[in-house]
Amino acid sequence: MPMHIMTFDIGTSSLKAALIDQSGKVVAEGGTSYTVSHPKPGWAEQDPEEIWNHICATSQDVINQSAASANEISAVIFVAPWKNIIALDDQGKVLRDSIIWMDARAAEQAERLNQSVGKFVGSGQEYWPRLMWMKEQEPELWHRARHIIGLNTYFKFRATGEVYTEPSDDFIRSANPELNDYYQTILKAADLLTDTEKFPVAKDATEIVGNLTETAAQQLGIAAGTPVIGGFGDLVAITWGAGKAQLSDAHLYFGTSSWLVSIITNRSELEAPLYFSINQDKEGAVYALQTGCLALDWVIDQVYRTERSVLGPDIYRFIGNEVSQISPGSDGVIATHWLTGELAPLSKNAKGSFFNLTTNHDRRHMVRAMMESVCFTHRRNISTLQERSNMQLSHIRVVGGGAVSDVWMQMLADILNISVQVPESPRYSGTLGAYYCAAQGLGWLSNADAMGSEVNIGKVFAPNPTHREIYDRNYRVYMKLHPALKEIYNELNGEY
Repeated sequence: MPMHIMTFDIGTSSLKAALIDQSGKVVAEGGTSYTVSHPKPGWAEQDPEEIWNHICATSQDVINQSAASANEISAVIFVAPWKNIIALDDQGKVLRDSIIWMDARAAEQAERLNQSVGKFVGSGQEYWPRLMWMKEQEPELWHRARHIIGLNTYFKFRATGEVYTEPSDDFIRSANPELNDYYQTILKAADLLTDTEKFPVAKDATEIVGNLTETAAQQLGIAAGTPVIGGFGDLVAITWGAGKAQLSDAHLYFGTSSWLVSIITNRSELEAPLYFSINQDKEGAVYALQTGCLALDWVIDQVYRTERSVLGPDIYRFIGNEVSQISPGSDGVIATHWLTGELAPLSKNAKGSFFNLTTNHDRRHMVRAMMESVCFTHRRNISTLQERSNMQLSHIRVVGGGAVSDVWMQMLADILNISVQVPESPRYSGTLGAYYCAAQGLGWLSNADAMGSEVNIGKVFAPNPTHREIYDRNYRVYMKLHPALKEIYNELNGEY
């Protein structure tokens, strides 16, 4: 009887489900989208139960597409964004919408935490300040909360009734003694040490955490008792699926958000804004952008709204043709993609802008400049990584939906001045990483985090030397914008 793994790759605004057989072939797939609510400026929330309902409907669709029966699915695995905050009561009921990773409401708490710890722990978007905000601003809810969990944990709970997190989304405890001590220092400063029983313990990503309940089985269309694998955050899944999970590997992700990840043994090796744990011996250093493809989609919605309503998903091919008509450097237009604020070394008060517009420019320049701005930030981050480590990148692998754009990837190669590799299926790196993880949990694979090294490269973009001078100039200007405008951003958007 053929056996399969059902993977759910849940993103901030959409999810992908895939049924994958034992050879690694995708038998059937499907997806859907949903929204983020912004009740107040800087806030970002979602209803996790709504996403669960989307998961269930998509699972049924995928199974109906395939010839597989419910009994031919060997395991289920969920991959989801990290640092979401979901409060459950003692009956497992969600007490409020999830405060998601991009939420920036906790600026005041972040400032107090940084002062108390004596170093920069994070901005108002960081996990612990948002916990402080919930405890301080919603004390009755906090008292009622039996569990404070992340998104991956919530889906596992809905599937199995068990409440376990995993190492990449656990910021309360760590198997790494040094990291665990750091967490305890932060929790003490945040006045959260007495609340640690609310937070679930972790099981390894490849471990079976439970089995599908009768209720979840009916909702998903999968047999009751099917094992559920621990899974991990989308950062780790994409790292595995990109084939860049070994020490000193690095990759870029172009999705709603965007990031540079480098694999290290210990965070004391270099100073990065964010980190995630893979296991006790390996971590990912993360240089993240809050807005990647989100910035591109925003500007398309503003200046190509009619075309988007007509073309639908084909709008990106159309946009590629449009911006190809504009010279590298956008004829002097420079944009900032910081529409929702940015992480250090910027701040939540930094916002999106277009500079140097004239009557000679049009909407094509604006879109190209926004795409270039994302590449400029990645150039800054790669430069920072190389300065703080012994790593010198001769190429970079890029995954995510934005990697499908040949125009954008050529811009990136030109701006970074290194070659850019794009796998054959860049949209499905998270799905592939989830499959590797579950396959190891089932014993189908060993050392699954190394499997991605066999990822097939679909395209390689070499830097065009004739574009270097203009991009070097625009990059220098781009790097001056935030320092020059910081006080103006603070005056308009509140002191940080």
